[in-house]
Amino acid sequence: MAATPTVPEMFRVITLDRYFMWCRFQRDHYKEIKVTWETDFFDSMEMQHAFMCLSYWYAGLYVVCEGWQELKLSDSEIDKLLASPYLDVLRRYRNGVFHFQQDYFDKRLKEAIKLGQDFQCWVEELMSNFQRYFRHWWQKHQLVILQMKAKSTAVN
Repeated sequence: MAATPTVPEMFRVITLDRYFMWCRFQRDHYKEIKVTWETDFFDSMEMQHAFMCLSYWYAGLYVVCEGWQELKLSDSEIDKLLASPYLDVLRRYRNGVFHFQQDYFDKRLKEAIKLGQDFQCWVEELMSNFQRYFRHWWQKHQLVILQMKAKSTAVN
């Protein structure tokens, strides 16, 4: 992407940030739920709610990664994290979430969970770096965005 992006290029990044906001929303809800892994899964609505939020968070995060690559965006920290084999685990998790599986605990979902703390740390680091990137991007392009808004309201 050019140093001064075109309006369509800016809207592509804004769209990707929307996907990231949805993903972050699910993560935040997941973190608000107070359960332990010892909680009986099927007798606990909180545990099922946590699993739902975790699953949509992880699946959404893969969509952000996919969009990042499709838009050919670049950031040294994010690019390094996306070079990890964990990215493919996240892709398979997304597939397990968004393609019907007859097995409630599909192997693609269990794979990520079994990786435990290492995978979770990678996900958190990726989230943190995407958040940093988008915050900086909005700050960098704030003036242009305000001008775009002013032009769009003047037309209406």
